[in-house]
Amino acid sequence: MKRNGFTLVEVLVAALIIMLGVTGYVTLQSLYVRSDSEVNLRAQALRIAQEKIEDLRTFTSLNAQPGQFAYVNIADDVGGNLAAGDVDITMTESGRLYTFNRSWQAEDQYFVDTDADGLGDAWLPAGDPGLPAVLPPWPAQKQVQVTVTWTDQQGETQSLDLEASLAPVVMASSLHAINESANSKASPTVTYTPGLAPDVIAYDLGDNQKVETSKPVPDVSKQGDKTQVQFETVRYLELPGNVTKLEQEDFVTVECGCTMQGVGAGATPHMTTLNDGELTVLPGSMVGKMTGVPQDNQQPTLCTQCCRDHHDTANMISEEQYYRQEGGLPHGHYKYLGAGNFSPASAAGDPYDEICRFKRVDGLFEIYPDWQLLDIIEFDDAHLFIEANLATYTGYTESLLASDIQGGAAPAKPGGRDITVPPGAYQIIARGIYMDYMKADHLAEVQSRITAGDASWKAITPFYDVNLTLLANWSSADSTIANVTQEAIETIVDPVNSFYGTYSRGRLEALKDGQTALQVSSYPHNAGITGASPLSPGELAAVRSDSIQVTVDGKTAIEKFFGLIGDVNCLRIINGVNEACELNNDKKASYVNLASMTILPDPSQFTCSVTIPKGNATPFFSCKDVSENWSGTITFNFSQTGYAVTIKVQQPDGSILETNQISLPDGLNQTSSGEYNLILELVQ
Repeated sequence: MKRNGFTLVEVLVAALIIMLGVTGYVTLQSLYVRSDSEVNLRAQALRIAQEKIEDLRTFTSLNAQPGQFAYVNIADDVGGNLAAGDVDITMTESGRLYTFNRSWQAEDQYFVDTDADGLGDAWLPAGDPGLPAVLPPWPAQKQVQVTVTWTDQQGETQSLDLEASLAPVVMASSLHAINESANSKASPTVTYTPGLAPDVIAYDLGDNQKVETSKPVPDVSKQGDKTQVQFETVRYLELPGNVTKLEQEDFVTVECGCTMQGVGAGATPHMTTLNDGELTVLPGSMVGKMTGVPQDNQQPTLCTQCCRDHHDTANMISEEQYYRQEGGLPHGHYKYLGAGNFSPASAAGDPYDEICRFKRVDGLFEIYPDWQLLDIIEFDDAHLFIEANLATYTGYTESLLASDIQGGAAPAKPGGRDITVPPGAYQIIARGIYMDYMKADHLAEVQSRITAGDASWKAITPFYDVNLTLLANWSSADSTIANVTQEAIETIVDPVNSFYGTYSRGRLEALKDGQTALQVSSYPHNAGITGASPLSPGELAAVRSDSIQVTVDGKTAIEKFFGLIGDVNCLRIINGVNEACELNNDKKASYVNLASMTILPDPSQFTCSVTIPKGNATPFFSCKDVSENWSGTITFNFSQTGYAVTIKVQQPDGSILETNQISLPDGLNQTSSGEYNLILELVQ
């Protein structure tokens, strides 16, 4: 007899099949997650090994000399500033702590003649019976293998080896190591392409010479919880049809954690001085004074020199070759406790925070006096596109420098910087004006030229105009009207925890009608240039700031209009390894052109755009003038040659969907900021 429905046996069999399928999917998904984690751990291990290789290349002499790292000192687990042993790394701010172990082996090798024809033909290691009886004072190369081991999430030990050959060439001399000709010491003629405002500001020094920072924003990187900031300035000669680079200055500023060691030998700073009418570098010297050491080995290599040398004495102040004075006295050292509180460090063993400025001199980074911030000024990112605004800005900067040099009152800041905008997102720029202190005779010469109306005073004044957008501190007087981003400085790549190698500061998010003050501030010395906490009570009290008025106008007389704002996070996945996208330098093979993205609302009643700030700043999309009566979808289209592109959208509940659309069936009843974020995955 025919029956309708299913028997119990059929139902049980079907349930079993479904359970087996679900179990298999869950197992496969866990394998994918584990595989991605292992790739990230291996990438960290590779970075640790690469850092050690570069560290071993920093020797400053070939033969052993007191107080110097020499080429001959490189041996198994010996040499450089990064010690062998455990290296602790937190993959994210809230993630797990992993311990990597770093070690290395170094083998001396000699290139010798083994067939008696008078020509070298083979590399032989130290101790080989084929080596001649008398060897040169140092080997022709050192073959180094760095090994990094770690324990993965399954408790299994993993390892990575990285090999390199080290030649006996000091970094300062490596420019001529390949092929030194008779005129190799002569300065080459190098053409230069000047930058454009508002990213790069050029100053006229007279005699057709100009100076500018060569990068739109400083390069920012992190090692552990310490920040390192690097940028260059370029002086160039501009003639009709020809621009020639005359000089390049490379600066790096390093954040360190130190411990007082006691009285010992430490260096005074190199500094810029005037010699025969030209700016030159006056070397520092070793003196007896208080010294320090790094608290651990999880810091930039330059922290060894920073902790040791960055201490002043009364004699250094009187001789005008010091790092930073406070009230005419040598600067103190402190541990910042937060909320404006400090713990002084004066005795051996006391911990303290330190930040040092270095300049590349003859190929090596030498410690320099602290940065001195005169003022910080903010404006929207299109302000300096207007020629009159640019002229007003540079005129203000030059007047500020001149008044400070002559001991006069600072000029009034330029007007016309307040803005009125509809709801949406806008990038605001902050620039800092720095000037090094000068010795008395140097300062007197600059003052004399200013008094005489000689415009060449700028050519002998060590000043710098630096983009501080990603390093300054931002705030809004009323964040319900307009908010401004102030994310922690972070450059790691960890998509599982929403880190894409970028962060956002200075992004104005206009939310609703009204007015608010948008403020930016920066500490006046080295803490300001690294975006760190103040180093002393004096630095905290002397903070520099600026403010503009923001008016948000949503056309509320007829109907309400809102904005839709979201991050655009970009990730390159190369051979399974996650990397941040290169979004600014179109000369690099890894460049990703986000400007080619199209954003299409349907119905098409408003426009959306992508903003790509400079440096490590997070790109963002912004849709403006979205009516309260609009509802529909917004579609993102993007492709990049050589990659398979996947577009994902992070939803308001935090979930991530593989889709290229934002669906708003109910429209907007207020400006949406950060509820929907775009994620681009480029696989190669």
